[in-house]
Amino acid sequence: MTSQEDRRPLPAVNIKSSFKGPAYVQLATLIKEKICNGEFPQGTRIPAEAAISKTYGVAVMTVRQAIHVLAEKGILRRVHGSGTFVCGPDWTRAAFNMEGLIERLEDRGSVEIQILHAGMAEASERAAESLEIEPGEMTVVLERLVSHKGQPFLLNKAYLKYDPKSPIVESEMEASSLSSLFTGQDNGFVKKSSLRLEPCVLSGREAGLLKASAAAAAFKIRYTFYGYADEPLGSGWFMTPKENISFTTRIGVWDD
Repeated sequence: MTSQEDRRPLPAVNIKSSFKGPAYVQLATLIKEKICNGEFPQGTRIPAEAAISKTYGVAVMTVRQAIHVLAEKGILRRVHGSGTFVCGPDWTRAAFNMEGLIERLEDRGSVEIQILHAGMAEASERAAESLEIEPGEMTVVLERLVSHKGQPFLLNKAYLKYDPKSPIVESEMEASSLSSLFTGQDNGFVKKSSLRLEPCVLSGREAGLLKASAAAAAFKIRYTFYGYADEPLGSGWFMTPKENISFTTRIGVWDD
């Protein structure tokens, strides 16, 4: 692959028609189209900002905004002192959609949450590390069984920082709090969350609660969610039999 700048002229295109959206969005779309049709192959350095600005009759700032949009999507990469290059697909940073699980959680009219346990407990070393507190500090512990249309499909154990003034515990009782950890929506307390997927097998108790076979293969999804001050507010795990979830992703530059 070449890292040399593609010096072929960019065709003049009117991108100032307001009905097509802001100029920088139109410009970003045009550059992306060139990447998708192979005019700018992986590793190619695209023309300089000044050249793009002159060709399309837009301000250099507009070009920078368009490049920023594509860089945020992982399509372009700026290299200080060298220029802007077309990225290849990063196979190590794929974002997977957890089909099946999210769809059920978002079907809230058919979701029922059963509280199996709610109480206080000293934080274990693992919970303390996730919550950035000292081991032994008091935490709120919740264990929940989530059913969809009467069929249990998700077992959850959550550890929350103990704060008598915080409404987080009450909000965690709702189905929206579970789906928000995966979708980032409908929870005003959560800014972001981290997820870690682990394969596991169900214990006898877990299998009984989930109406599955003992020692059946399952997924355990460990998580930590953070508030808007970037402080961890809660952590825990979800467990579901393997047939309840599938993973899909798309890698590379998609023209949609």
